[in-house]
Amino acid sequence: MRKSFSALLFFLLVLPFLLEGQNHENTGLAGRLKNHVAILAADSLEGRGLGTDGKIIAKNYIADQFSSAGLKPFSDDYFQHFDLRIGLARVPATNVIGYLAGSDPGLKKEYIVIGAHYDHLGYEYRNGQRVIYNGADDNASGTAVVIELARYFSQNPQLMGRSIIFVAFDAEESGLLGAERFISGNEILDTSDIKVMFSLDMVGMYEANSGLELLGIGTLDNGTHLAGEVASSQDVRLRNTTADIPVRTDTWPFGDIGIPAIQAFTGLESPYHQPGDTYDLLDYEGMARITLYLQELVTEMSNMPELVSSRRFARLQRPYGLRFNAGVLANAGGTNHNYPDEFYQAKSVFGFSTGIFLQIQAGQKFSIQPEVLYDYNGSKSMAGTYRRHSVTVPVNLHYYIAGDERGMFMVYPITGGFLRFNLAGEDGGTDLDFNNMHPSREWGINLGLGVDIMKVHIAYTWRRGLTDISWIPGTDIFNAGRYLTFGYRF
Repeated sequence: MRKSFSALLFFLLVLPFLLEGQNHENTGLAGRLKNHVAILAADSLEGRGLGTDGKIIAKNYIADQFSSAGLKPFSDDYFQHFDLRIGLARVPATNVIGYLAGSDPGLKKEYIVIGAHYDHLGYEYRNGQRVIYNGADDNASGTAVVIELARYFSQNPQLMGRSIIFVAFDAEESGLLGAERFISGNEILDTSDIKVMFSLDMVGMYEANSGLELLGIGTLDNGTHLAGEVASSQDVRLRNTTADIPVRTDTWPFGDIGIPAIQAFTGLESPYHQPGDTYDLLDYEGMARITLYLQELVTEMSNMPELVSSRRFARLQRPYGLRFNAGVLANAGGTNHNYPDEFYQAKSVFGFSTGIFLQIQAGQKFSIQPEVLYDYNGSKSMAGTYRRHSVTVPVNLHYYIAGDERGMFMVYPITGGFLRFNLAGEDGGTDLDFNNMHPSREWGINLGLGVDIMKVHIAYTWRRGLTDISWIPGTDIFNAGRYLTFGYRF
């Protein structure tokens, strides 16, 4: 009885849009994409939130489209069911999966995954009124393109050397849970046979964002070059290509186990996670252009003799391999002179340093970070104010004591040393003589505590010189500084 009621509800809610689709059947690819988004982002689908009847309608619509396109299910049907634990409740969720077998006898046992999440934020009540988060760009747009790619390759099976899996992921908005379930709970497919994965997440604003981004294309060997060549032939503007896999979309669970993963993305110009993300705002001609581009790009990839990770991405998968990152940083705080023989220290003055760093990570726990900094330091002195312009080269060891497995949040103590080259300065208006009276080079130690939040680095650092900089006979003076550090990793 429940299945019959769901089927009837699906028919009654979707029928008006199917009729609209018939009126646009001659409008081509852009028209079909618009029809898909209009159905999936309709108010009647309640924002496709977990636990809503609208999400059930959405999954049935996608499965019907997969079936009409000629995709084969991996099991008895197109659904991979799983339960989510939310508080004390168990909420059902479903991935929709279909595939097409490749035509090359040697390559057909390898897979390309093309996916998009079809869930969104559902609805809420404001002042007694139900407000729906339709999620047209996020991510009915990506789901629509997946459906049309499935249709295209089903109609042109001779183009595919490798097999292609098409997935509409559930529960992305709840933490990439559908993609994680596909990876961890797939009893039929060996994930080592997946050679590359595409996540089509928010592809509905091509013109508004001046092009398409392929985030993570650099994880595939020769991927950036191939993407550029296909973009030239299809007259598509590639606005951004990266070798980093985004952690906030369904690419991450694939990349986390070493599968090259690419997010196709046009940006956040749409009303991201707002009720105003409706189907009438999307750029369907731009979506059609992206679909044609991906048709050619995937065709090329499906027939390449090898699909392998780039050397940089392969290094990231080695537990004890070396990873290299670079960035910029700035330190600001107070510096002063210590007089250990007299058991006191001078009053501090403002000091800062800024420059670049190279981070060399060895395995999962350690990294070494050499830096090159312009350093403005000094202290209050008997003559007034002592100031120096220096180049400081710290080399620090980071040991990661806490954080998450994705590397989005890491906590670590800092220990190391520095070499400082003093270039110029003055004391109370008198120039410092670094040839005769004041040392031109200085050694010291660094201690501190750091936090990395994604690509942002924040730390508190203490520097203590070990070289006597005194110009007074019989008196030892050492420079020290305390800094708040902000950095950004490219």
